Amino acid sequence: MSITPAKIAATHKELRSSLGGFQSDYFNLLYLEDVLHVPRDKASQQVCFGPHDHGIDAYHLDTKKKSLMLFVFRHSRQHETFRTGYDQLLGGGLEQLFGDGTGADEFLRMLRRRIQAERFGIDRVQFQFVFLGDPAEAERSTVLDKLREDLENKQHLINAYFGGRPVTMVVVYRSTSGRSSEAREHRTRQFSLDLGTVLDATGPEGEAMHVGFMRLWDLHQMHKAMGDRFFERNIRYGMPDTSPANRAMEKAFRQMLLDGTQDSSRFLFDHNGVTFSCEKFEGNGDGTVTILEPRLLNGAQTITTIGRFLERHEDHAEINRMKDRLKKVRVLAKVVSEARDAFVVSVTINNNRQTPIQPWNLRANDLIQLQLQDQFRKLGIFYERQERSFEGHTPEELEELGIVESKAIGLLKLAMTFLASEGEIDKMRSMRTAFEDDKTYELMFHPGRLNVDARRIVLCYKVQERLARITREIVEKGQHKYAFLPKARLLLFALMAQAVLNDDHAEKLADAHGHDMVMSADYAKLLYELASTRCRPILSELIALPQYADKVAQERFDFLRTAAAFKHAMKIGADRYGWKVQKLR
Repeated sequence: MSITPAKIAATHKELRSSLGGFQSDYFNLLYLEDVLHVPRDKASQQVCFGPHDHGIDAYHLDTKKKSLMLFVFRHSRQHETFRTGYDQLLGGGLEQLFGDGTGADEFLRMLRRRIQAERFGIDRVQFQFVFLGDPAEAERSTVLDKLREDLENKQHLINAYFGGRPVTMVVVYRSTSGRSSEAREHRTRQFSLDLGTVLDATGPEGEAMHVGFMRLWDLHQMHKAMGDRFFERNIRYGMPDTSPANRAMEKAFRQMLLDGTQDSSRFLFDHNGVTFSCEKFEGNGDGTVTILEPRLLNGAQTITTIGRFLERHEDHAEINRMKDRLKKVRVLAKVVSEARDAFVVSVTINNNRQTPIQPWNLRANDLIQLQLQDQFRKLGIFYERQERSFEGHTPEELEELGIVESKAIGLLKLAMTFLASEGEIDKMRSMRTAFEDDKTYELMFHPGRLNVDARRIVLCYKVQERLARITREIVEKGQHKYAFLPKARLLLFALMAQAVLNDDHAEKLADAHGHDMVMSADYAKLLYELASTRCRPILSELIALPQYADKVAQERFDFLRTAAAFKHAMKIGADRYGWKVQKLR
């Protein structure tokens, strides 16, 4: 299939007077014609031309396969562009189509009528995300995976629209090259729970909280049925069984379930309880409740521990008696429903306040960190070597310290700046490991850092603030030519640091922009200019090197995330611009 930009432009020119819309809408039309072989007169009725905020760009009803296809099109190689489509679907588009129709535009009203007329002949609803890029990359995207989960959680709307009849839901990414991701089918997960007497409370915007005592066995069964998907909202996936808390819980399970030396009712008093969210919560009138699409927010440690305990004893002669005993163990359960995603995220965070100490927190009081704090203080900049210490100081205290800047330098970002300046791309990919490894830590915070003009460090540090925008601007100069650039973000950071440090007017730059944390318009303009006139040509020449030809042909750009790629890039920079590796030490 070949839907070229020229063909799209020609079709737009031919039909815009009758169909209107944007030129990109005609990519959608041509896809229906060329791929699904829908005649133009019908295809033009199945495409939404012009601006819309519901996320559905086109549809097609395959009566033979009893399948309704809802399309989100992007004439781009970047899978990130699907995010707006997801946001629109989740922000009201699905409710407009499968809810009561409030706010639906003419296109959705027409589609609703079509679905109503054919509702008994539809067994599957497919969301097809079509673009020019690699579906496998879209499938691997953490952001898109989270958004797909949110979309799948709304399947109950579709089921309700079809009169409660279960309808299969499918989400798939497709490329115009013919490649597609695995079509992942989803059916709403539904569980019946005995929570005893349920107490209800209402949140600030109609959110609901239901509190009761549930069986630990039911939690275990929910996890068995859903796997890690049950944990997708949780901050933790459960600590290793060697942790003190898990050893204590393991001991309690042994005493209750295996030895019978502890009464099962004791666990309810000793345990903090669990929290999970669900898409829908309904009482059944018989003392049980039905929940749809539960997601654990807090309590993974309990569930993983009981799962491991039962797995270790699955061949035990008393396993059935152990399971019977487990069915008597209850925990306090808080169930959140009728809540938006942002609210659920907030609840998740606040129910996991036992935040573990990060590796970089352990380094906060090292001598080199104290020395760096003094060094930056000479510039009137606060160095936040201790987490949240900047906001913990009053304005009066900051004034006494000689701090005049309203923004601090962070320990973690400073470490990334030091690594970037030396092209240590490999080490930048795992900052946790970098702080845990003594040699890497000593490289990042070498005593020689104290001998460098702190203003030059600030110049490089501030590059991070514009890195995302710089990346987008370069990609926009050539959607196909620079599609690889997001994979080279760390390398671009390293090259931008070298571009600044190798600038003929580096000293003047330090005078003008290295003494504060402000991203001035002049400095931002300079960064964009250096990115376009220095880094962009280097990267173009880099991916054209013979040693990378096979990887580029296969669109495998992992080599851009290596220190070797930085060395090759700097050789190009040396040949082109006379660059030398300038280290911040």
